[in-house]
Amino acid sequence: MKRKMRKLVSVSLLFLLCACQSNFHLVKLSHQSVSIMPDTGVLLDQTVLRIIEPYKLKLDSQMNQRIMVASQDLVKENPEGSLGNMVCDELMQYAFAKGLQVDLCVLNSGGLRIPTIYKGDIYISTIFELLPFDNELVVLDVTGDQLEAFLNVVAANGGWPVSGIRMKIGNTKAQDIQFTNGKPFEHQKVYRLLTSDYLAGGGDMASMLKNPLNYESVSVMLRTALN
Repeated sequence: MKRKMRKLVSVSLLFLLCACQSNFHLVKLSHQSVSIMPDTGVLLDQTVLRIIEPYKLKLDSQMNQRIMVASQDLVKENPEGSLGNMVCDELMQYAFAKGLQVDLCVLNSGGLRIPTIYKGDIYISTIFELLPFDNELVVLDVTGDQLEAFLNVVAANGGWPVSGIRMKIGNTKAQDIQFTNGKPFEHQKVYRLLTSDYLAGGGDMASMLKNPLNYESVSVMLRTALN
């Protein structure tokens, strides 16, 4: 008897729920095309503009500062490009000026976001476009084995921006590694690698850099070091 009552109650509830449902159907569909002319899509608040204008002028004056002059077009290329090499060379010079002893500098190509900086004046705004990420400059003490493993990653990616070192790429491996100061590469030595905190954290398959013998933050962003 109880089972029949439960079934009757269930059926009654289902009937009530169905009875309470509203049936909707589309009555009319219409559309309208609206043309938006340039600069008319935003309503400018003059009060807000007056507030931000001094800050905008100050920022523009900073971004428009010339910091260097390119004697030729700087191009991002693999295995070796003038743009990437310029960045690494400048970072090496920055490290030396700060009294840091480093053997080489290596960055990943993906961190450079402009394919070409053309001959002529280079402004701070250009460097922000080139290096938009908030990556910091770091120095890692690594063994020769760790450095070779890292350079093999560089080779497997077709070459990355470097400074202070030369090498050949064969079968996606680093070969004939030589330092530009004339010192030979030795597996048993410890080297000072200047790079980004992104790569130091294992980014772009550089997991061998996550456990260096020593990690030293330069406490400056890459783009700031170029200014």
